[in-house]
Amino acid sequence: MGIVKLWVSMLIGEKFSSHVVEKCLKHLDESREQIIHELISVPRFEQLLQDPFANYIIQSALAITKQGPLHSLLVDAVQPHVTLCSNPYSKRIFSGNLLKK
Repeated sequence: MGIVKLWVSMLIGEKFSSHVVEKCLKHLDESREQIIHELISVPRFEQLLQDPFANYIIQSALAITKQGPLHSLLVDAVQPHVTLCSNPYSKRIFSGNLLKK
């Protein structure tokens, strides 16, 4: 888990690197839980929601997990930041069905 933790933290805010993290979320079932735990444990999680690239990773994670414990973890991490719903980057996270448990 240490390697995943290291690279996710480094890659999530970069355009092309964020695509790699999204692909890993979609296709690496065995690493998905580690990646999601890393996302929600980032000290600057609120900044991820507002980041032009990292917010797509959060959206993808919410869409991929859809239901279940991982989805609930993500929703619980995102909901306290509902005041960001007017931010141009994070508003897509708060609109639609992504936050339904």
